[in-house]
Amino acid sequence: MSNLTPLSVVDQLSGKQVFITGATGFLAKAIVEKLLRETPEIKKIHLLIRGNNKQSAQQRCMHGVFASSLFNILREHHGEQFNSFIERKVCIVEGELTAPLFGLSSTQFSHLSSQLDLIINSAASVNFREAMDQALQINTHSLNSIISLANQGSQGITPVLQVSTCFVNGFNQGVMHENINESASGLITKKVNGLYDIDPVINSIQQKIEALKTRFANAIGGRKNAKYEEALIQLGIKESRYYGWNDTYTFTKWLGEQLLLKGLDQNNLTILRPSIIESAVSSPLPGWVEGVKVADALIYAFAKGRVNIFPGDGQALLDVIPVDLVANAALLSSAELLTGSSKYRIYQCCSGSSNPIKVNEFIDILTVASHEQYQYLPKLFADKPNENFKTVSPQKFKVYMLLLTVFTWAKTISGRISGSKKASMLMAKVKTTASLAVIFGFYSAAKYQFDSRKLETLQARFKLEDQILFNANANSFNWQHYLAKIHLPGLHKYALADKTVLVSKLKVKEEKKKVA
Repeated sequence: MSNLTPLSVVDQLSGKQVFITGATGFLAKAIVEKLLRETPEIKKIHLLIRGNNKQSAQQRCMHGVFASSLFNILREHHGEQFNSFIERKVCIVEGELTAPLFGLSSTQFSHLSSQLDLIINSAASVNFREAMDQALQINTHSLNSIISLANQGSQGITPVLQVSTCFVNGFNQGVMHENINESASGLITKKVNGLYDIDPVINSIQQKIEALKTRFANAIGGRKNAKYEEALIQLGIKESRYYGWNDTYTFTKWLGEQLLLKGLDQNNLTILRPSIIESAVSSPLPGWVEGVKVADALIYAFAKGRVNIFPGDGQALLDVIPVDLVANAALLSSAELLTGSSKYRIYQCCSGSSNPIKVNEFIDILTVASHEQYQYLPKLFADKPNENFKTVSPQKFKVYMLLLTVFTWAKTISGRISGSKKASMLMAKVKTTASLAVIFGFYSAAKYQFDSRKLETLQARFKLEDQILFNANANSFNWQHYLAKIHLPGLHKYALADKTVLVSKLKVKEEKKKVA
């Protein structure tokens, strides 16, 4: 197809069968919903779902995916026929991401691969403090099954869309382009084909994992042993930073990119790198979000009153992108992949180049909004915030947390002597806040700017109606409106849907006085 001929998402996906991993996750849900709502002629969506002791894969999918408020528009549109619509369009593949061939028999695996026109791998462990063995298994080794699935396609190699992250750029600095990136440490050898020799790196890490297993072999509880688990977490952080990444998540995602590029011979592959994914800006539900994302650590720390400072650089860019724009980028990329085989492509879906916002600007908007809206967000705030949130250098933050720890220790020492669990829990919260802040602090002290010009160029290749319907450009929204009017209320409505309303201590005292 000529580049001069406008592309169409709907046309390219019509009659196609798509395989998606990670469907119970935040982004994959948004991709599935968009496919079902805006590409009505898609033939079938195959979802890899793991069952468990309590639920079958089918039950887990209906409860964990399609019961989400994200599907309210589709549910209202189809009414009583919603479940039958899902049954007609969706096929549940019961399997385990990290098992060879997803735990399917070779016959089942071959049958699945013969049906597919496109593979979207959105599964990942996004835990920045994931145990090294688990992160490597989920974010890297599992891609061997994706490679096998693609290579067994009935009509040649089935195209693969790999959802990665902009932060595979690690500790590199400056403008980060949509290219294969090297490790900031320079410790991983580059090969003549432009890829990196990751086998020695993975083998070295595996040896260290095995050494830890041997060391803790006699520990009671196996993986439940806290010291063993913490040792694996610390190994992940140490190895990641040694090679040039901040955390285990970003390091193992980079290794996964390399594994896919090698396994697919750098063809029939698009790597989509989002930045920090947050709530939907418009479609289908403004503010829709699940769980606490990276940027929300700033909001939660402030709302809960645990700390009012955070390590970071106020003048640095905080690259956040709404989930619906990322889902749109995935579908634009998928439609392009389906036009025919070609060399790999890398797209970054981010805000840093087209709609940048600094950390201080981000915080100022949310601080003002918190003071204005706290009464309407009782699951997030118990009282009106008394202080403003601010960033300090990582060095100053360490001193602050040290003093806070000493103060907390002094405050709870009597409770500890008497064996109070409350005192121990208070100290644990301080330590957790300090630990997470150091991890998240990397993302609020950026020394990079992600470039997204290739993705913007791709979007411009589509029909005008597709450019609107599947918009992936961050310059389409205003930060003030998005953060104050959409994200903060969305965080309260969706992410905290199951949380109880926080009750102000002041209000409790006032009520007691009234009763007296």
